[in-house]
Amino acid sequence: MKWINLSVLLLALSINQVAADDWLQIAEKTVNYKTETDKVNLKKAQQQISHIKLKCIQGTVNLDQVVFNMADGSNKKVNNLGVLTKGLSSRSMSVPSGDLKSIELTYDSVGSQTLGVVGATKKAKLQIMAKAAQK
Repeated sequence: MKWINLSVLLLALSINQVAADDWLQIAEKTVNYKTETDKVNLKKAQQQISHIKLKCIQGTVNLDQVVFNMADGSNKKVNNLGVLTKGLSSRSMSVPSGDLKSIELTYDSVGSQTLGVVGATKKAKLQIMAKAAQK
């Protein structure tokens, strides 16, 4: 019975690992201490995306808004994404079907330049992760 439970546990862990590998990094951004909006333009090969999530790899970032700009001129806004600290990811955000032209991120890094100079806080760094659309 122990071996069956152990086998089921290992199988479940391996399935979760495969699902986690579906996310690909399409960009990385360093976030300033003041509120700013950054635009990420996507290459043609990256435009067929079904979901986006943001992963904080350094510091702490306050996410205000994400805007998905589509090739046909439409856009989708996602507001109030909250605060991410190192190692945390945002929720998965669905992207409208079609070609994604660019992503606009409005955010700020928690802390200040003075604290950054003395090493108390670092500017946040975000990875923009994407899941390819099913063809």
